Amino acid sequence: MEKFLKFIQDSKWIFAKTMSEIPHYYIVRDNLSATDQKLFDEFREFIDEKGYVKKFYTKEYKYIDIQGYKYWIIENILNREEIKN
Repeated sequence: MEKFLKFIQDSKWIFAKTMSEIPHYYIVRDNLSATDQKLFDEFREFIDEKGYVKKFYTKEYKYIDIQGYKYWIIENILNREEIKN
């Protein structure tokens, strides 16, 4: 888990401005270093194993909640959204 925390803390997140009605951030796997691409893939497996299913628009994805954010992957994009109570 520590390596994932470091990965998500050290990554440069981009605001998804085309979806401003659902404020969230993302990183693209293809723009990462080889080391971070490996971590991205491991994080995807972690979400698949430990996550929960939730709908995003019309499709269901696996999510995981970590330190006040929910994370999910769509193809080669890791998304995160702040959890609001």
